[in-house]
Amino acid sequence: MILKNLKERKINKKKLIILIAIIVSLMLIAIFSFLYFRVEPIRIFFDKYLFKKNVTEGTLPSIATETSNVYVFNNNVVEQYENTLTFFNKNGEKEDSLDIKIVNPIVCTNGNYFVMAEKNGQKLYLISGKNIVWEKDVEGNVSDVYVNKNGYVSVAITGTTYKTIVRMFAQDGSELFKRFLSNTSVMDLAISSDNKYLALAEVDSSGAVIKSNVEVIDINNAVTQGADAIAYKETAPSNNLIVNIDYTKGNILSCIYDNHISALKNNASNEITNFSNSNIVFADLNDRIIQVEKKNDSMFNSTFELQMINPENSERNCYTLDKEPKSIKTFGNIIAINFGTEALFINNNSWLIKQYTSYQEIQDISISNNLAIIIFKNKTEIISL
Repeated sequence: MILKNLKERKINKKKLIILIAIIVSLMLIAIFSFLYFRVEPIRIFFDKYLFKKNVTEGTLPSIATETSNVYVFNNNVVEQYENTLTFFNKNGEKEDSLDIKIVNPIVCTNGNYFVMAEKNGQKLYLISGKNIVWEKDVEGNVSDVYVNKNGYVSVAITGTTYKTIVRMFAQDGSELFKRFLSNTSVMDLAISSDNKYLALAEVDSSGAVIKSNVEVIDINNAVTQGADAIAYKETAPSNNLIVNIDYTKGNILSCIYDNHISALKNNASNEITNFSNSNIVFADLNDRIIQVEKKNDSMFNSTFELQMINPENSERNCYTLDKEPKSIKTFGNIIAINFGTEALFINNNSWLIKQYTSYQEIQDISISNNLAIIIFKNKTEIISL
């Protein structure tokens, strides 16, 4: 009996030690998680020294490129050079190529679709995977293109008797409608992810003051009733220049002007940021409204804050930058910050994904949700995100 009790005590003691170890481990994990997600300096430290998110030039897959016309498309890198579009995988290995009669490309990518046109020319291609879905020759000169995640394409055309013509195509290449604009130039286009709306950012610069407006066209009504099926139209105050629009989280149309940012929801405009009240140095759109604000300015110290704004509720995630970016690029859930010889890749939750350091000046960056490329004069390096 005594022997049995001793054995039971040993078993209970062992169970107690295991239980204490589990509780301590859970507490340490909870403390680490709290510090990592809530205290930015600690998160930066662990990202750099524990999770090894830092990468440098020369340690990554690379491609010897002949041009700066290099893009990330889905899980591939594509280079457009001498009427050929060449596909590379994430290891820099050539996989396929397409004959594309384009010299000076203008492009837009979204999900599995990639639209490419000859800038100020007539050629237009929609590509999915490594195949040409359709190609067209348009009358006039292509000034802008847009493709949504479902393969719907809109094209802005100049050089005709109209100031701008906008053509809308379904995924199979069938034309849905045309929109003729007599007095305004199209600065940007966007198609909602549900294929219901086409938004146009228009500018009239013919008078003494600049006039900007946003038109939202109901695609289904435009097909059945004509291209004047306007679902919503907003005219900005005089001398407000619109520069960028896109459908962001919740299918909300977000609009960047030269002096403010607004979001259109339920046919009403909500101002998100007024540049006169904040020192915004960069602004762009992905799934969120992205802006870089200069927070303090002194002779010896300036800090900047990357802000990711949810247009549905104006909630902000922030990431502190210790110097001013030279440029930013956005796509999906990713923001690329170019400092010249350094680049940060941050997601909309304000978490660092990768930090890249180079020995030479970065010429450009292209990103998707899975890949990023750093473009130099004669090579391109590939980063898996």
